[in-house]
Amino acid sequence: MKKIAVYYLNDLFVFLQLASVLTCRQHISRFMREWEMDPRLRPYIIRSGFYGVYRIGHITLDWGLITSLVERWRPETHTFHLPVGEMTITLQDVAVILGLRIHGLPITGTCDIDWSLLCYELLGVTPPTSEIRGSAILTRWLCHQFSHPPVDLDDATLEQYARAFILGLIGSALFTDNKGTHIHMCYLPLLRDLTQTSMYSWGSAVLAHLYRELCRASLDGATDIAGCVTLLQV
Repeated sequence: MKKIAVYYLNDLFVFLQLASVLTCRQHISRFMREWEMDPRLRPYIIRSGFYGVYRIGHITLDWGLITSLVERWRPETHTFHLPVGEMTITLQDVAVILGLRIHGLPITGTCDIDWSLLCYELLGVTPPTSEIRGSAILTRWLCHQFSHPPVDLDDATLEQYARAFILGLIGSALFTDNKGTHIHMCYLPLLRDLTQTSMYSWGSAVLAHLYRELCRASLDGATDIAGCVTLLQV
């Protein structure tokens, strides 16, 4: 007999076979473990608007509970259908929980970029071509290159390290992929001016990405869910 997981959700007992529980693809725990933020980077992280995401850090996810929510997700309305009615995650939830801006400039851009030149401009180094796959860079290389800033750094170099840290935070906590081995560099141009970075509507993009992941995970045959699953847990 298969084991059964029992969860109490809005006055409804949810019985789930453990074999069908979705895998939550969130990599913030590994990021926080392998890449401790240097205190000198804190002012830059605050200026960019991502300090709230950093402070939340890693929250243990209940995969069974997440699965029970996904099973009640309706792509037609982008809401959870529960015994008490419909509910969903709102922009206000994103702003309160993550501290991200939910109005302002849209998160948009192009992937038709020379990523090696962009990395040299904004990060100060040119990654080996073997570390780049399309528009994504190997997470391991980024961490190895920037996780331990030297003692004597000028402000411009510290800002480069801050950009790398924010890029890693975005890729591991907000816009995660299924494997967690690469981080998309399409967000790097938006980190050119960290003061301007805080003016973008990151919260809207995070919520839209999570909605898309919920729609994908609700399909028959889906085995995992990515995106900012912390919003579902909280």
